[in-house]
Amino acid sequence: MDRPDDSPARKHDPNSIAEETSATGQRAKGAIKEAVGDAIDDKEMENKGARENEAGKERQRKNDAV
Repeated sequence: MDRPDDSPARKHDPNSIAEETSATGQRAKGAIKEAVGDAIDDKEMENKGARENEAGKERQRKNDAV
């Protein structure tokens, strides 16, 4: 089952280090999926990675912990 990892919804308390760390992980995972999708010519994986990366960026913009 595929989880909706491209959601910009907070997963931890707002303005917390845990939320910032989680959003950073989401961005990293998305960037990796995007790069791998590009390398193996899998547009679906590439697009999902891009959405996930953008969702992580959005979560970081909303978070004031750092």
